[in-house]
Amino acid sequence: MTLARYLHERPDLGIRKAIAARVLEPRNPFESESLPRLQRSFVLLLLVASVSALAFAYFNFWH
Repeated sequence: MTLARYLHERPDLGIRKAIAARVLEPRNPFESESLPRLQRSFVLLLLVASVSALAFAYFNFWH
């Protein structure tokens, strides 16, 4: 059995599921209409990376 066939037969495996599990908080099973939220550590990482990139661009290109 090839790897592609094995992964195709197992929809619970894959890079998309791994990324979603790492970035999103699990859904609340008691609230059927709730959307999964981003984890706080991921949001903090995005914020720090964005501010760092903006500061780098400002001080190297515009200042």
